[in-house]
Amino acid sequence: MDDNEYNFLIALALIPAVVGLQIWVRNRRRRHRNETGQLEFGSLGATLFSIVIEGLVVMSSFVLVIWIMGGILRYLFPMVFNAK
Repeated sequence: MDDNEYNFLIALALIPAVVGLQIWVRNRRRRHRNETGQLEFGSLGATLFSIVIEGLVVMSSFVLVIWIMGGILRYLFPMVFNAK
């Protein structure tokens, strides 16, 4: 197999991981909401930890989405991206 085919297969395998990360963050945020819709935590440490972890997960999933799209586009249009 060629490098483009490996990248394409890895990109396809990462799609469920990205969707899973986004669902995990959404469920965590939904669990911490009270009746009025505001986020509620037990302590300042829990708030900061949650914000930092969720932010890193969302940013990394966006980076993975960009990488996935690049792998798929490079496989579909090799002449545009000067692929072998």
